Amino acid sequence: MRNASALRVRRSPHLVLYWRSGRLVVRNFATNAAASVPPEIATVLDFCGDWRTAAEIGAVLRVRASASAPLIRRLLDLTFLERSDRTDPRERAMSALDPWNPEAGFFHSATKTVRYWSIAEGTRRTVQKAREVPMPSPVKRYRGTPTFDLPPSDTRGEFARVALRRRTWRRFSKQPVTLQDLATVLGLTAGVQLWANAAGGEVPLKTSPSGGARHPIEVYVVARHVQGLRPGVYHYAAGRHALSRIRGPVPDARVRSYVPSSGFFAKAPVMVFFTAVLARQLWRYPYSRAYRAALIEAGHVCQTFCLAATALNLAPYCLMGLADVLIEHDLELDGISETVLYAAGIGVPPRGTEWAPLPRGTLTTRPNPRI
Repeated sequence: MRNASALRVRRSPHLVLYWRSGRLVVRNFATNAAASVPPEIATVLDFCGDWRTAAEIGAVLRVRASASAPLIRRLLDLTFLERSDRTDPRERAMSALDPWNPEAGFFHSATKTVRYWSIAEGTRRTVQKAREVPMPSPVKRYRGTPTFDLPPSDTRGEFARVALRRRTWRRFSKQPVTLQDLATVLGLTAGVQLWANAAGGEVPLKTSPSGGARHPIEVYVVARHVQGLRPGVYHYAAGRHALSRIRGPVPDARVRSYVPSSGFFAKAPVMVFFTAVLARQLWRYPYSRAYRAALIEAGHVCQTFCLAATALNLAPYCLMGLADVLIEHDLELDGISETVLYAAGIGVPPRGTEWAPLPRGTLTTRPNPRI
């Protein structure tokens, strides 16, 4: 270590220690770095709650400062220790969420990067799992209790028509989406409909509910084939009902990589990302349960998106199997203070098709006579 005698180190404030398969694991949920370590490392990390020199750490380990240097380097590489002469921007961003940490920060980072199965592998694993363990019941019933059958749902009216037609599409026409249709879907999904006076200042009111009118969800559009709009990446300015072009066209391969194992969605003319600006909720709700609201509200907004698209006779889709880090890089987000949660998109239905639920072929269904 350069200038090892002068360098001071301190334990990252964003560490969680737990046991997995009998081994002690340390995870920095700001940097998402994790490693199995000997139990003795916990003693070093505990000692480094304040700034320490290599000599002081060596004294705890009962070795010379030079002998402790390799361990300090390793813990710095893993981001379990931080240096006195520099600050990791990820640590700084995570510190802004400290009222919610470690609960929210640990979940946020630990679920960010996963390995997605291919369609073939997913099918194989599902078939194998079904052989070994029965699938859980898709509905819940209370047996031995009084049960009253309800009258059939009233499916008359425009809303019922739209709700019943809402489906996820996986094949699309080569026709472009019109700019008017895109504007309508975005406006109905995320546009500010009204401004309301509230404690602390004006708050937006939109078509989807939001706890405390915080509305943490932002919308980014990857426009690939929209009539009257240059291909590129846009941010939807909800207050102005406008698009800000923040990046040029995205190559096909890049779009496919955004949605691992679901590349057929990349053929749609429009892909949309829903992100969350967590500071909006944190400002009002200092307890970690508020992190759930961002996840729930992404679902509210995405369903509104799909219903709005269906009402316009478009073909919507939605998915959460995303390459978070790649998307956040391209949107220039730090992935902590603003993070991608969900994706959706729209296309034009293939001619003569009422629903294209699979990349190829059809899906067998049967009606529920009870509803």
